[in-house]
Amino acid sequence: MSKHSNYLSRRQFLKAGTCGAMTIGPMVNTIAQLSLMNSASAQGAYDASKYKAVVCIYLNGGCDANSVVIPRAGHTSAESYASARGVLAIPNGTVHAQNNASGKDSTIPLSSNDNLGLNPLLPNIATMFENEELAFVTNVGTLAEPINKSNFSTKSLPKQLFSHSDQTTQWMSSIADQPYTSGWGARVAELYNDTWNPESEVSMLITASGNNRFMNGGAINQYTITSSGAITLEKASSVSSANYTSDAESSRIRALEQIMQYSKAHILEEGYSHVAINARENEERINVANAAEGGLNLDQSFDDVFSSYGASGDIADELKSVLRMIVGREVLGNNNQIFFVDMASFDHHSNEEERLNPMLRTLDNSIAAYNQCLKAIAAADPEFSYDQVTTFQVSDFNRTLIPSLSGTDHAWGTHTFIFGGAVKGGAFYGTFPDLGAGLTDSIPNDNRGRFIPTTSVDQYSAVIAKWFGVTDMDIIFPNLYRFDDPFDAGMTNLGFL
Repeated sequence: MSKHSNYLSRRQFLKAGTCGAMTIGPMVNTIAQLSLMNSASAQGAYDASKYKAVVCIYLNGGCDANSVVIPRAGHTSAESYASARGVLAIPNGTVHAQNNASGKDSTIPLSSNDNLGLNPLLPNIATMFENEELAFVTNVGTLAEPINKSNFSTKSLPKQLFSHSDQTTQWMSSIADQPYTSGWGARVAELYNDTWNPESEVSMLITASGNNRFMNGGAINQYTITSSGAITLEKASSVSSANYTSDAESSRIRALEQIMQYSKAHILEEGYSHVAINARENEERINVANAAEGGLNLDQSFDDVFSSYGASGDIADELKSVLRMIVGREVLGNNNQIFFVDMASFDHHSNEEERLNPMLRTLDNSIAAYNQCLKAIAAADPEFSYDQVTTFQVSDFNRTLIPSLSGTDHAWGTHTFIFGGAVKGGAFYGTFPDLGAGLTDSIPNDNRGRFIPTTSVDQYSAVIAKWFGVTDMDIIFPNLYRFDDPFDAGMTNLGFL
């Protein structure tokens, strides 16, 4: 009997067709067919009360989660952490002759779980956790099937397990045992866009950090924005000629747009013109949405809020871009939106402490400012509520518990966080790895502390997708059936939404 029979609502359809085997090729056809079925039942226009958005924050390069969540004195792994972590150990209240002779505790204690603490550079995230707005999911990673230390040699492993590129792809696709064809965000958009967004004007997939594999591979193209709005032709900020300057470059752009309006004799020329025209119209909509912040009665602008938290840099600018698209959501005509932002350079093979610390501080400040702005939007906009946006963090993989001199190497199971008004925060979900003698939960014959994930990317992502409105789990996550049902509280500890 299927572990997921309670929500695989279209299994009979899949069995009846040629797509029941659910290999990647047939899956594409299945999505296309189900998209047509869904769109046939789509009704109504944009409805603010039904709005939902998911935002993916990607920590590019493999963030060292062992320096984010730390077992404190009283935890069964506290002494093992202090000993194994060496020069990178965060003082956790455990006496260690070399790493912490005084028994100092620098971690931020958490009231709901005093055995686990956070890096002292994450005070804002700790506050969000205490306010039950943020939760952690521990020891998550790419898996083709469930694996543990005893059956490791007989199970199928994810392809190219410690490769940045491959593990990023598998996090984004949620398919660890087959070649990449699409991200799960792209599959959600392709399957549900016509149903959820019947009056969509711009793609429901919006990236603030360029092309990414989470949103690639489907029929709905991702749309790239910048901190100032849409990427436009140089010197052209609007479709309206009234906004052009009088210099020669703007005159050429105005002439180009006039040419695009001419009828073409050849069908390919006509098609190309329509692509260009649609692109310019989308630029206008994005820029109008980007300016919608000014129409809200906010106590502080987003820029001012971010400045007050000391949040700056690319991740701060990208999160502000997302906020402006959320404010201008009605202009875009989408009831459901998916966003992607990226923070780079977490691949620290040397000098990790001096490189990671400022990055964690930047991340903490930026997330706090973004979270505060979401609440400010909810206070100023009667058609928006804080629980309509869920933001989740992912990374390539964790890094080794045991350092190499002053750096770390690529590892596997990692800790992630998720936050928003719908999140059941103030708790840890999943299973924290045992760091005891012999590194119980690490890969066999590994002496660096690379943990075998106890929660799969499929399970973690499926909980988010279900909150977003996905019902066809077997289409979006074709390997999910191999794992314990993430929605069964008796089988898993993943009820964070």
